[in-house]
Amino acid sequence: MSDSPQIATVRRFYDARGDLDVIRSVVAEDARWDVAEGFPNGGVYDGLDRIVGDFFPFLADFRDFQCIGDAYFEDGDHVIVLGRYAGVTTGGRAVTSRFAHFFTLRDGKITQLRQTSDTLPIARALDR
Repeated sequence: MSDSPQIATVRRFYDARGDLDVIRSVVAEDARWDVAEGFPNGGVYDGLDRIVGDFFPFLADFRDFQCIGDAYFEDGDHVIVLGRYAGVTTGGRAVTSRFAHFFTLRDGKITQLRQTSDTLPIARALDR
């Protein structure tokens, strides 16, 4: 069975692996990111420019960082993904952490991400 257009968009977001051109192609200009406190750069970000400029710089702390979706659930314009982060910090520490992402999409673009995750493993790997 092939993915719905909404799930395909979320998968493309994950597959971007920090490529800002791809992220800009799948995230709406007026998007809102609500990232769990305790996650690097956790907080609420309104607008694509703030998301890219103020949230994504946390990736500089990692040699490699991936969002791996293990299960996708769709209800209309909403996609829920249960998965895990996997990465290696610039200091060489490997880390994995579970997450739940709650996406809202409109006109083929992500308009909202509400994230919750186990932030402790990432904080420990980054010595925070």
